[in-house]
Amino acid sequence: MIRIFITNLGLYNAGVLCGEWVDLPCDDFGPVYDRIKVCHDDKKYYDGCGNPYEEVFITDYETSFGLEISEYQNIEELNKLAETLEDIDDEIIEALLYFGVDWENIPTEAENVYVYADCKDMADVAYEIVEQTGMLKQMPENLRFYFDYEAYGRDLNIEGNFYYSNGNYYEYVG
Repeated sequence: MIRIFITNLGLYNAGVLCGEWVDLPCDDFGPVYDRIKVCHDDKKYYDGCGNPYEEVFITDYETSFGLEISEYQNIEELNKLAETLEDIDDEIIEALLYFGVDWENIPTEAENVYVYADCKDMADVAYEIVEQTGMLKQMPENLRFYFDYEAYGRDLNIEGNFYYSNGNYYEYVG
């Protein structure tokens, strides 16, 4: 979820806070821009030609993950990003930001995140990886019981490719 507060720059510079919260993605910014451009009827707040100030910028924002938004971020591009992020789980986005992936690359990098659900520690993650890959299939069954999942989980964690959130571990392999 991304919400931005769009403000009329000319009015803001004149000391008047005139803006509106917008949830992204937004189908049509036209009505929002129109309301912001003319939200003050006093002609002293219009440009030298008697027209309302046209330029808008972002004065505040809210996201459900750690995305940082610049006040001069291109609003149309941000809206397109919000459209692509709608189908990606917030925790995957959060994990990618944790791993330092630029927000513009999140839609393409999301496929490089593996989720290990309901794992309480890295030993559980190690067990999941061993089971999914069939790593111990060649080993006789009576020896499989001696495999140290805790030690393997510690080694996996040392690599630093894991992020933990709400009972799930996320591995970034990008």
